[in-house]
Amino acid sequence: MNHARCAAASGFWRPRSAALAVLLATLSGTPAPAQLGLGDLPAFDVDPTIDPRPFDPRLAIRDYVRSVLPSRWWANEPELYLGTYSVMIHVPDDWKGNPTSAVMNLCPPSQSVLWRNLERIELVPFYRKAPRARVTCRKG
Repeated sequence: MNHARCAAASGFWRPRSAALAVLLATLSGTPAPAQLGLGDLPAFDVDPTIDPRPFDPRLAIRDYVRSVLPSRWWANEPELYLGTYSVMIHVPDDWKGNPTSAVMNLCPPSQSVLWRNLERIELVPFYRKAPRARVTCRKG
C-alpha cells in the first residue's frame, strides 16, 4: 500500500518538475531584451568614432550657470520640461534689488556654445522663500 502511495505521489510531481526545469532553463538561458539594451525606448545614437564628446545640455547649462553666478547665489540642477530646460536660481534673502532683473542679466550671450544645440533656457529666481517671474533666454 505504501508503494502505491509513493508511485502516485511521484507521478503527481513528475509533470510539475519537468515544467519547473523548462522554466529555469528558459530564465537562465538568455538575457531579457531590456538587459541587452534592445528596448523600444527612444535614445540618442552616439557613435564614438564620429562624436567622441556628444553635447550634454544639463552639463553645459550647469557649467555656464556656475561660471556666471555671483557669490552666495546657487542654482538647482537644470530640469527638462516640455522641451525647455529650466534652472532655479536661489538669491540670498539679504540681497537688495529686483531678482528678476538680476537673473535676466545672467542669460547666455548670443555667441555662447549653448545656442548651437538649444533654442531657449528658462531661469527662475527664487528669492525670499518664493519663486519669482521666469526669465526666458532665447537663441540669437
